[in-house]
Amino acid sequence: MAEMVKDPVCGMEIDAATAAGSSEYEGVTYYFCAEACKTAFDAEPSKYVGVAAAPEPMQAMPAAPKAEKRWWEFWK
Repeated sequence: MAEMVKDPVCGMEIDAATAAGSSEYEGVTYYFCAEACKTAFDAEPSKYVGVAAAPEPMQAMPAAPKAEKRWWEFWK
């Protein structure tokens, strides 16, 4: 059975045996779906692992600007 792992850069589930590349960081081997993900990881590994890799909270959408007129007042 294939060992499925998660690419730490893009989050894609991949087979470790057929991964495009791998890197070791702090004693752990990470696997990548593409060379671009490996390059990004190698440049800043701490950005993709540990606490720094926690997803950022979603930002609230700004409220729509309040209309000067109500919809029915445009036909007057």
